[in-house]
Amino acid sequence: MNRNSLVAELTLIGASCLGRAARRTANVVTRAYNKALGPLGIEVTQFTILCTVALEKAQSASELADLVGVERSTLARNLDRLVAGGLVAVEKGDGRKVLHRVTEAGSDMIAEALPLWRQAQDAILAKLPPEMDEAIRSDFRHLRRAANGVLAEAS
Repeated sequence: MNRNSLVAELTLIGASCLGRAARRTANVVTRAYNKALGPLGIEVTQFTILCTVALEKAQSASELADLVGVERSTLARNLDRLVAGGLVAVEKGDGRKVLHRVTEAGSDMIAEALPLWRQAQDAILAKLPPEMDEAIRSDFRHLRRAANGVLAEAS
């Protein structure tokens, strides 16, 4: 491939790659939430894990990772921080399963973080045209379904 063809291909990737666009968007949105939650020493990934654990719907770490939408390694790293911080407790489940429960300190953290999370959420939504909120969520659902379909076909 000659240099001009390579540059054209790389430019096309930069302009059209859904993975790149999703990653860039996720990074900047994450930074906005992290800035809001920063005074409490918690990041948005940890906050969403904490909130999901509090719902008590996950019966395993794999289910929890799926519910939060993170890789198992990301979940494990963040759960370790939450456990070390006394926000989440680990309990033995059936067989080799390990269950996670929010501690009293974790519940307090959720209560403290919620107003800061709401401020970040409202600030981001305020920068969007009102009619785009649900459209963006719908687009995310479509993109996740498409990517999950590709992953299922590859299995």
